[in-house]
Amino acid sequence: MGVVSENAVRPNRRGIKSRGLVLDAAERVMAREGFEAATIARVVDDSGVPLSSVYHYYGSKDGVLVAVMQRGADRFFADVPDRDERTGTASEHLRAVIATAVEALERHPNFLRLLIVFAVQPPHAGAGDVAAVVQQVRQTALKRLRKQVAVAFGDDARSRLTDQLARFALAAIDGAFVAAQSDRGVTLGKLLDPLPDALVAARRTRR
Repeated sequence: MGVVSENAVRPNRRGIKSRGLVLDAAERVMAREGFEAATIARVVDDSGVPLSSVYHYYGSKDGVLVAVMQRGADRFFADVPDRDERTGTASEHLRAVIATAVEALERHPNFLRLLIVFAVQPPHAGAGDVAAVVQQVRQTALKRLRKQVAVAFGDDARSRLTDQLARFALAAIDGAFVAAQSDRGVTLGKLLDPLPDALVAARRTRR
């Protein structure tokens, strides 16, 4: 996705570990307390990485934020396979796709939490870069969902119907994630259990 520019000097193993600690700390603080509260000082305290190293790696708080979002996107999409052939019936295929996405989101909950927050209300600082990452992630998710909907139903991934179903699925995933975060009595998987059959029913009514 290429939003974050890489340092010209290849980091050594110690540097790679330190970068990861910084991003882990920033992700935790931002997800828990918001972007404004996630000062560099807080990230330094949480990560144990010296202030000078944080600035050397990322240049600014904005750079840390963009790197957090970029890494989250890379991790999430790496965990969600892009299937080329249908598995079982249309409903079974979509259920497998959604189950895999749920597992990835449960492994990286802070990423989607930040993605939704920044999509609705981007931070003033670094807004351009953050918006670019958020837009790329949303477009990649929609592209992959269009493909899987098309594979499930044997449709054209570029058709208007496929696009509508993919957007419906993405909206359902977003909403279910928010609901699961606010109600600890439910799980993301349980909330999304009806989604495959709902997509099949929606596709059937629009033939």
